[in-house]
Amino acid sequence: MKVPVRRGSFKKSRGPPSCSLPLLLLIAAVQFFVIGKPFPSLLMDSRSFFNLAEEEFIPEPHVSCEFNDTRSDFCEMAGAIRVRGSTSEVFIVTPRRGSTAGDVGANATWIAANATSWKMKPYTRKGESRIMNGITEFTVRLSAADEAPACDVMHEDVPAVLYSNGGYCGNYYHDFNDNIVPLFITTRHFGREVQLLVTQKQAWWFGKYGEIVDGLTRHEALDLDGDARVHCYRRVTLGLRSHKDMSIDPRRAPNNLSMVDFKRFLMWRYSLPREHAIRTEEDDEERRRPRLLIITRRSKRRFMNLEEVVAAAEEVGFEVTTSDLMTPPKKQGDEAVVDDSGQARMADASATVNAFDAMLAVHGSGLTNLVFLPMNAVVVQVVPLGRMEALAMDEYGVPPRDMNMRYLQYNITAEESTLSELYPRGHPVFLNPGPIHDQSWSLVKEIYLGKQDVRLDIARFRPVLQKALDLLR
Repeated sequence: MKVPVRRGSFKKSRGPPSCSLPLLLLIAAVQFFVIGKPFPSLLMDSRSFFNLAEEEFIPEPHVSCEFNDTRSDFCEMAGAIRVRGSTSEVFIVTPRRGSTAGDVGANATWIAANATSWKMKPYTRKGESRIMNGITEFTVRLSAADEAPACDVMHEDVPAVLYSNGGYCGNYYHDFNDNIVPLFITTRHFGREVQLLVTQKQAWWFGKYGEIVDGLTRHEALDLDGDARVHCYRRVTLGLRSHKDMSIDPRRAPNNLSMVDFKRFLMWRYSLPREHAIRTEEDDEERRRPRLLIITRRSKRRFMNLEEVVAAAEEVGFEVTTSDLMTPPKKQGDEAVVDDSGQARMADASATVNAFDAMLAVHGSGLTNLVFLPMNAVVVQVVPLGRMEALAMDEYGVPPRDMNMRYLQYNITAEESTLSELYPRGHPVFLNPGPIHDQSWSLVKEIYLGKQDVRLDIARFRPVLQKALDLLR
């Protein structure tokens, strides 16, 4: 059942339609003599009748929510949806008073069937309370039309996706893992006809990743914080879909999107020329050498014997380049390019990485650049000491395989870690990292990620380099 309600969504008002006086008098006379209804009542009824032209029908809303996922909560809402950023509220307008979550099909066990409102934090690190405590919380309310705020801006032809740009924003890995890949999953099927509603929006972030954002939407991203206007849509998704670390599960993604689709999307946005890595043959007369990029770090988790690593890679048959990929590009005369948004650096880094056939790096955010490698490329991750193997596999081992690339993981020994210069070999740091992990992630980060560099045993590592070369044949 659709109930007519007064539209409050037009900025431009129209005066009541008028009838000619003789016609009104004639109708009034007929009405008085036939049904005995007085003239003033007729005027009121005529105005009400004509004002129906300015009224809208509130559709039956439909809501589908997922709160059981371990990574993020999200709700897809269709109907008359109103968003007010200044109060962090989303109103689902219902055609009758007293509607509950059960009435609108909010099929989430977390929401009680008789609930008329619920709260959500639209960020993809759901299980990390320390981070989620700083994420803006939105209240979703089921409201009759006369209870919901009137529309200030109508967006009838475009759906919206509302999410937070806070949390770990600024960490290169988390920019992709927590924002870019989930945005791709959630919005790509709209074909750029979607508007981003952003709380805790970081303007520099949208500058740095402008090529990616513009590939997902042709509409301006709205900064909701402090925006007192009520924005009205027919479809709104609150929260982002997130499947696993920097990757996509095609079985759960709209249109079965995959990480191969994501890789091709990046190639399109950054105009990357190489879709596939080099394929060498042992009897290749030209003896083309595959190109290996070794990502260096400015602080901890550095290669302490980098020159030896480069020499070993060249001996097995690679053409080697080292780079941290973070240094701004240079102009003539070695003058650094000033680019606060980072957009130029993203374009430069993506083009640089795409020119290589293999990548080698110690576990860290620099490995995020693997998304720009061509397919069939090889990724070699060196994993520091401290029971980091599973984490390293999840973050940087699974994604390359999902993008049709090859992956090799090298776990260092205590002798290859500079922690051996800080702690005696009988220390729990070496013998039993488990309790350190159980105590806190901050302690793990401080010791195993913040105090450790690596000095590779070249004799032990050389077979890994050879294997990487063989995978390109």
